[in-house]
Amino acid sequence: MKRILILLISVILFACTNDKPEPKNEVFERDVAQVLEHYPNGKKKLEGETVNGKRHGVWKYYFNNGFLWSEGKYWYGERKGFSSIYYEDGKKQMEGNYKKDLKIGTWKLWNPDGSLNRTLDLDQMLTAEDSVKLELKPAKK
Repeated sequence: MKRILILLISVILFACTNDKPEPKNEVFERDVAQVLEHYPNGKKKLEGETVNGKRHGVWKYYFNNGFLWSEGKYWYGERKGFSSIYYEDGKKQMEGNYKKDLKIGTWKLWNPDGSLNRTLDLDQMLTAEDSVKLELKPAKK
């Protein structure tokens, strides 16, 4: 009887102990750096920010004449969110959104004279010509 009582008390005490690990207060290091490059003529070439060596936030690229060539959002190295591309004279060429480095949704394309050429829905089947204009790449596996 004593053995059963001791065994029962041992089981109860063992079951009541808190074996949950203490939560770790991990500190994640973020190496944030501003990136700014210039052409030999002194005009801005690109600007953006990296976090832990990966593009993050809004990045802008410029033609060597100083006009904006492209701007878009990155999320820890992947294209995600809006993107706009311009002709060398500063007029808009195309705009749309990215998700996981792939163009998604509705994209607008403009002619060099500034008039809207067309609006493409990437959720629909595209012609080969439209795919080339948008520089679509295959989905990641």
